[in-house]
Amino acid sequence: MATSRPSGRDERGLALVIVLLVLSLLLAVVSEFAAAMRQEGATTLNFRANVAAAHLAEAGYHRALVELAVNPIAVYLDDQTGLLVLRRSTAEVVKPPTRENIALGPGRFSYRITDEGARINVANVERLEGLLRELGVEKENRDIILDSVQDWRSPDENHRLNGAKSDYYQSLPVPYKSKNAPLDSVEELLQIRGVTPRIFYGTPETPGLVEYLTVSTTRMNANTVSDVVLRALNFQPAQVDRLKAGRPYHPGNPIPTDLPRIGLGFQSSVFRIEATGEIPGQGRRTLRAIVSTQPAGGGPPRPTLLAWQWGQDEAPPRE
Repeated sequence: MATSRPSGRDERGLALVIVLLVLSLLLAVVSEFAAAMRQEGATTLNFRANVAAAHLAEAGYHRALVELAVNPIAVYLDDQTGLLVLRRSTAEVVKPPTRENIALGPGRFSYRITDEGARINVANVERLEGLLRELGVEKENRDIILDSVQDWRSPDENHRLNGAKSDYYQSLPVPYKSKNAPLDSVEELLQIRGVTPRIFYGTPETPGLVEYLTVSTTRMNANTVSDVVLRALNFQPAQVDRLKAGRPYHPGNPIPTDLPRIGLGFQSSVFRIEATGEIPGQGRRTLRAIVSTQPAGGGPPRPTLLAWQWGQDEAPPRE
């Protein structure tokens, strides 16, 4: 019995189907390759922008250092702008320089200088309690934070009534031990029981602990300390107004003696620099540094870096 063979038309149809399938596969491969190349190109551009933004932030930091390289008789806040001013003589009137949106190359940078002397040292439990109260932290949580901060700093493993030691921290989803030593940075508070990101960072309307605390100095400046901190130091409203009315204080304008004597001065030697670099629409980096300008051996100020860190989720890529 004779077998039937595909006609020429059937063979051509089968070949056409095979060719279409191969072309479809090739198109899919080419599309995936093109998408991968576009993504790699965008990643490369973002990497370059992030590196450039990091360098711009560092430029802001170094410009701030230039401002701090003077030997002021007083450090205070400008009445109109609220910016930090370093006064070098009683007769000098200093206008703060531009610190916002300074163009440099393809991007821009901004920086902010604030006085660590306007902040409460976290080791002072009484003042820390006053600050927590001023920030609206409930008493139950205040007690937890205060006891836990003292436990974090104390060298043993005995915890206070509302505190926490290694046994508590080891039970957390990501376990760690209690430091049992003084804090090296304000950010360590985020590891301590009771200190939530909301309490630490605050909200867009209300600053948090990070704005009012320091670990770098115990000296406080009457020219820069805020109303919140003054109230935390048990200043009454009338005393706050009286202190502010006499600013700026300097050797020719001493602090009134009838105000609470809590060691307020008008000089500062430790500052916080927050610098941001940005390539508009491409990359942004923010750094924060703590700098001491304490003169060495009575000579001119020599800024010394005490601490440095990049903003949350903003560490610059390695070059």
